[in-house]
Amino acid sequence: MPFTISALNAGNEAGTAEVTLSLSPSTALFSPANLVPGESVGSPQLEVANTGDVDVFYYIFADWGPGGTTTATEARILADRLNIWIQASPTEILYDGPISGLMNEPGTGRLLVSPDDDLLDFVVSLPSTIGDIAQNLDLHVDLVFVAQSSPQA
Repeated sequence: MPFTISALNAGNEAGTAEVTLSLSPSTALFSPANLVPGESVGSPQLEVANTGDVDVFYYIFADWGPGGTTTATEARILADRLNIWIQASPTEILYDGPISGLMNEPGTGRLLVSPDDDLLDFVVSLPSTIGDIAQNLDLHVDLVFVAQSSPQA
């Protein structure tokens, strides 16, 4: 014989919120053609603004792939060795590692209250120890920002 219990929970409410980030500038941050081992290139600051109506946690991903005549395998070689450093003003480092590892960073998300903004600095560098393995390789990188209203569990 089945046994069923039900309960009425009065007073529950649900609502919606707008989670929105805007980035400025919307143009390319880097175009470091012919980067040589031991060289670094910085970018203009990127403004990440919370233009929604709730506080958000944002995460940064690198969507990368081969450019020009570079093969997918060669692109992986470069993405594993090309370093990207990301800092939120004034001194919080959000990521410092290979472009291939830039996924879901910072790991706990970066809180951005509404309607504030963050100013991010970026530096891309090629280690001096890389040798000639990455010579004449080309990599296309898009930085992707994802926002949600609560940190990842």
